Amino acid sequence: MRSEHATPPGGSLPAPRPNRRLTALAKAVAERSRPLLPARAGLILGIEAGPGDQIELIWWRRDFREAARISAFPEGFCDAETDEGALQRAGSELLAYLGWRWPAPPSRLGVVTDGTGVVFAPDHPAPSAANWLLRHAGGSGRLYAILPLNPVGTCAVLQAGSSTSLH
Repeated sequence: MRSEHATPPGGSLPAPRPNRRLTALAKAVAERSRPLLPARAGLILGIEAGPGDQIELIWWRRDFREAARISAFPEGFCDAETDEGALQRAGSELLAYLGWRWPAPPSRLGVVTDGTGVVFAPDHPAPSAANWLLRHAGGSGRLYAILPLNPVGTCAVLQAGSSTSLH
């Protein structure tokens, strides 16, 4: 991942069209994140790729304060049989595929999930960036849904802003 801030080809994403591979990768991420998002815990989960293929799993509370973070390079991922390890691998695969869609992938690229949906923001691709959650909850940023978020879940506040479905 190279540039600090990247714009997708042509300055914006092309018109939504089905992409079975992207959808399958997003479904795997959503499925593997569910055990890490306990019911009624009010958590938002981000998966972010950084330099050197580092993957971060980041949990935020309902008030957007960080609750926990796991950072690892592929050789240091949690055991594949654990929930965290399975999500690290699925997230790595999704983010690598998503990164290939940029002519020069951003230095940090991530998605946010509620265990149902998976969203990303091409104009601000790093969910760990300062005020990322506030920007999107306040409607100042556009989210693209690979899979739609649960409309009544913890991430529903992110849908208050501007969002577009890719399918």
